[in-house]
Amino acid sequence: MKKIKLFSIAAAFVAAFAFTSCNTGDDNNSNYQPLTKAEKDLCYLKTAGVHYGKLAYMSDEHVTEIKGTKEYIDTLDVTTDISGNGKDTVMTVRNFPVKILARYIPELENADTKELKEALKKCEMQVSFKSVVTYYKVTPVLQFLLYPETMTVNLEYGGTTHKVNFYCLANTYYYIYNTGLVDSKTSKLETYFALYGYEVDPKDEKNPKPTVFSYKIAGKPYTGAQIKFFEP
Repeated sequence: MKKIKLFSIAAAFVAAFAFTSCNTGDDNNSNYQPLTKAEKDLCYLKTAGVHYGKLAYMSDEHVTEIKGTKEYIDTLDVTTDISGNGKDTVMTVRNFPVKILARYIPELENADTKELKEALKKCEMQVSFKSVVTYYKVTPVLQFLLYPETMTVNLEYGGTTHKVNFYCLANTYYYIYNTGLVDSKTSKLETYFALYGYEVDPKDEKNPKPTVFSYKIAGKPYTGAQIKFFEP
């Protein structure tokens, strides 16, 4: 797995790039003009199709040192695709390795959490998850918002099968967490997701009560985690 310096995790939840606070449905916002149908169609043409790229995520399993600075970012091969018609557009991650999320499960003393963490570490299942795409800007950089669905996996531990849901933070009026862009120089796609936490055997899917991801990397505490998909 190749190590590269991609982004600052500390800054990731504030803004992955130059998205301003916005409400794409608010025509009274003087700082934002909704895209026309022609502009949305152009955005779709520039992003649609299969993208063979990389998944970047925070990890301390394979630490490297670059010019005296330790890097805690690891990468894996992954495939994404964007399909639809520019109006009902969806981005799908085809082979997401859920086992990487085990690193973000809290180090709690209770047996259930320990067994969950170990079962997730051993899980070789790759899942697909979808996100609705809303195009936001076409110039100077093509940008779009992402609204990811819940990611779900069934794990065997503790003598039974458990349904485990994983959640991303939701985009809000003031903070944009799940986003994408097309690099204006290379025309390559980049997308960012902010992972929030998980819930085991949820009782009410419409009103989830997730446990936040909480962990330490090099002794520094973190909550939540950002992942990035990109074309190298």
